[in-house]
Amino acid sequence: MIKVLIADDEYLVLESLKMIITKNIEDVSIVATANNGREAIEKTLSMKPDVVFMDIHMPGIDGIEAIKQIKTSNNDVLFVILTAYEYFDYAKEALNLGVFEYLLKPINKNKLLDTLGNIKRVLYNKRNSFIQEVELKERINKMIPFLESKFISHKLFNIGTVNETHFYEDIFNLELKEGYVINILLENENIKNKEISLKQHQNIQNFYDLVSIKLKGLTPCLIGEILLNRITVFVPTNFKEDKHMVRTKSTGICKKLVEKLDGLTNLNYKIGIGRQYSIDNFSKSYNEAYVAVNAHNEAIVVHFEDIINKISSSDFNIASLENSLLNSIIAGDFSYAKDIFKEMYLGLTLKYNEDLDRIKIKIIELIFSIERGIPYKIDYITELKKSLMLNVLKTDSKEDLNIQFLQYLTELAYEINNQRKGNFEGIIPKVLEFINNNYDKDISLQDTAKNVNLSYHYLSKIFKEEIGKSFIDYLTELRIEKSMKLLINQNLSIKEICQSIGYNDPNYYCKAFKRVTGMTPTEYRLLKNNRSGNIG
Repeated sequence: MIKVLIADDEYLVLESLKMIITKNIEDVSIVATANNGREAIEKTLSMKPDVVFMDIHMPGIDGIEAIKQIKTSNNDVLFVILTAYEYFDYAKEALNLGVFEYLLKPINKNKLLDTLGNIKRVLYNKRNSFIQEVELKERINKMIPFLESKFISHKLFNIGTVNETHFYEDIFNLELKEGYVINILLENENIKNKEISLKQHQNIQNFYDLVSIKLKGLTPCLIGEILLNRITVFVPTNFKEDKHMVRTKSTGICKKLVEKLDGLTNLNYKIGIGRQYSIDNFSKSYNEAYVAVNAHNEAIVVHFEDIINKISSSDFNIASLENSLLNSIIAGDFSYAKDIFKEMYLGLTLKYNEDLDRIKIKIIELIFSIERGIPYKIDYITELKKSLMLNVLKTDSKEDLNIQFLQYLTELAYEINNQRKGNFEGIIPKVLEFINNNYDKDISLQDTAKNVNLSYHYLSKIFKEEIGKSFIDYLTELRIEKSMKLLINQNLSIKEICQSIGYNDPNYYCKAFKRVTGMTPTEYRLLKNNRSGNIG
């Protein structure tokens, strides 16, 4: 709808314009009229019309002055000048103010309608352009977090080229030639082991969103996705900045982040900060941030230089990562296994000071551990081992060594999954039977996996493949379904029903019920009982 205001001190002109516009033009509304310049200014400010028909010659503030004053507060209004022939030269001044059109009195109907038609096209094109710009900006904003994560991954695992840095600089409108890395570690043990419920997963995502919003409010930065239990951040700096000032500033930013997160999350976390390097040495700053966040230090925020003289090999729990890697492979969760190896490999480069020969030895030991730990007899796995070991011994590149092992995991996954295809028939029915018999207890995916002698990683994978939804979603929907039958009984309270299906928190139960059904338990009960009453 196009909003129009008409300003003219002649009553007949006002009424004539109103009648022509109302009867002949759709999608146009006359929102106000004015008899002088002052009134035109006041009503334009309050009614915010798209178009103002302004008479040049009015008592008091004339049309030219009124246009000037309106434009100081709203430059988007389109003006159409109304003038008698004898004032035409005077009206030319208005054209210098960017007036859209002028109409001579007496107003020609066809000229008026043509002018409004042109105005409608201009305004609708402008609005469509604005909507397209907003939609484009929205799409770009949705892509930015993905591109930030991609940039972090490229630098973290030495993928990509120097030219790609220029591409990202154009995308983010930031200079990325130098900076430092922040490593944020979630310390909750169940998060580290991926034993998380739907509610915990939401808490982690909320934490990530909070970190993104608060940190970007403190400094320009690029934030990667959560890898295992870590968030990696790159903060660009200027070559001219003093390194001591960069250290002080980076520590101050992280401490302010802690202040802003206070009271907004119940997750435990630590923040490690690496030193400032060129973008080619991104991994060095990351390694330092990794060391700082894992150091035995009670402070939430730790800069690498705070602990550089206290670093010991005990700060790197490589053995624990090895164990997690093997468990993930046995479970068939190769995506998680690759994430673990990437973190483990960073730890190896730190522990052995990038001594390639010592890293090679550790990789070879790891290959033998995997072969011994896999509970399948697959001849091709032995061939994979031999091929990888030969490549490991030949390589003189730390990056190639990393890539070769990840490729080994990919091929290993293919062989093991082929072996397993015929092995889990009958497992899912047992799992569903266990869930149906125990949904009213505080059971978890790990409890269910133990019952059928499987790893929770593997069970999680095959459960979703076979059932089409996660364990948590299935259990939640089953509990809600059971509770719907109980809600018909008016003698049972919401709390009693909640506890009878395995929930301890009525508030959580009500939220879960609404998420699944679209209504609260109370609303469902009323609806069901009203229907029963009507039938009776």
